[in-house]
Amino acid sequence: MVATQPVRRPAARPARQGQPRQANLRVVRPDHRIRVVGMLGTAVAVGLFAVLFVVAALHALLVQTQAQIDAQRVANAAVQAELAVVNADLARVDSPEGLEQWAINAGLVLAPEVVILSPVALDTLAPPTSGNPFSEAVG
Repeated sequence: MVATQPVRRPAARPARQGQPRQANLRVVRPDHRIRVVGMLGTAVAVGLFAVLFVVAALHALLVQTQAQIDAQRVANAAVQAELAVVNADLARVDSPEGLEQWAINAGLVLAPEVVILSPVALDTLAPPTSGNPFSEAVG
C-alpha cells in the first residue's frame, strides 16, 4: 500500500497595510452604446408608428373623398336623366302638334284651318282700306 502524505497549501497572505483592499463588488455604470441603441430603437419605433398613422389618415381621407365623388356622380346622373325628360317635353311642346295641344288645353279657340304665315317683303302689301285704326279713341 502506498501511503499518501497530506498536501499542504500555503496559507493566505494577510493584506498589506500600504495597499487598500480590493472589494469583491463594484458599481457598474450602464454602457453608453446600449443607451444609444435603445434611444435609436425607440425613435425608429415612434417614427414608424407616426408614418403608419399618417398613411392610415391619408387612406381614410381618400376613401371619404371617393365616397363624396361617387355621391356627386349619382346626383349628376339623376339631374342628367331629369334634364333629358325636360328636353324631350320641351321638344314636344315646341312642335306644331305640341303647340296645338297646349292651345287646346289653355282653352283657346281652334282656327277652322291651318294657315302658314310667311314673311312678306316691304311694300308688297296693299294699303289699309280704313283710316288709321290707332286714332280712334277707346271709350
